[in-house]
Amino acid sequence: MVVVWADEQNARHNNTEREPHMSQRPVLAAIFCAGLQFILTVAILKLGALYAPPAAFGKVKLVAFASTIILPLVLVQVFGLWSRLGLGVAQLKPTGFFAASLLTAALFLPWGYHAPDSVAGTLTIQFFNAIGEELLFRGVIFALLLPLPMGRAIVLNGVLFGAMHLIHGFMGAPWDVALGKALVTAVCGMMFTAVRYQTGSLVLVIILHMVLNLCMIFSNIEASAGPAVTFGVERVANVIELALVAWLLLAGRRSAAALRELRA
Repeated sequence: MVVVWADEQNARHNNTEREPHMSQRPVLAAIFCAGLQFILTVAILKLGALYAPPAAFGKVKLVAFASTIILPLVLVQVFGLWSRLGLGVAQLKPTGFFAASLLTAALFLPWGYHAPDSVAGTLTIQFFNAIGEELLFRGVIFALLLPLPMGRAIVLNGVLFGAMHLIHGFMGAPWDVALGKALVTAVCGMMFTAVRYQTGSLVLVIILHMVLNLCMIFSNIEASAGPAVTFGVERVANVIELALVAWLLLAGRRSAAALRELRA
């Protein structure tokens, strides 16, 4: 299975060589896309805070959420990435690697259930949040970074994903909290990118993203076990995320070596 994956990667690299506008400066293109979404989201929220009445700020947030779906779709069209989004039904086949990634969500389940103020609202927000973030990072940016070696692409994708969450600092959260959230999210983003590479499916990554967020939100871990245990469980999840990335990189190297031997 990993050998087939590596062969598909070679085909993707060959395709990007035929498209100079995408392959010449993939890192700059990725940074531009992430930065554009960051600036747009911050601008919407800042302008809303300045000019919209407090009672209407919820609608401002909805506009900001909408931008995280609309802009990536525009970028997909601009860069001609529809065929590379990983939305095909044939790719929608959960693998063992995908199942292993769900362990990060399962860690939060043994501590009981905590209902937020609005269950329906939380489900709706997390559904669209997962679609928007994954469409940008594991859709557009993933496709733009395909010309890079897989390890570099995974790290850069994760770093850009984490940097996006610095928005909390710009919106008034303490910067140490925002930086910590960005670091943890960067590690999680690397795992999401690894799952995207291994499965080829953007839909599976969206599902993983939403399930992980919901398990963390609905978990009663902090109330039942305290902040120290919560912190420990979160770090265990980070270790699993990094372990999955490391496994994929090692498997990719072995697969590439096997392909070279077959072609020799």
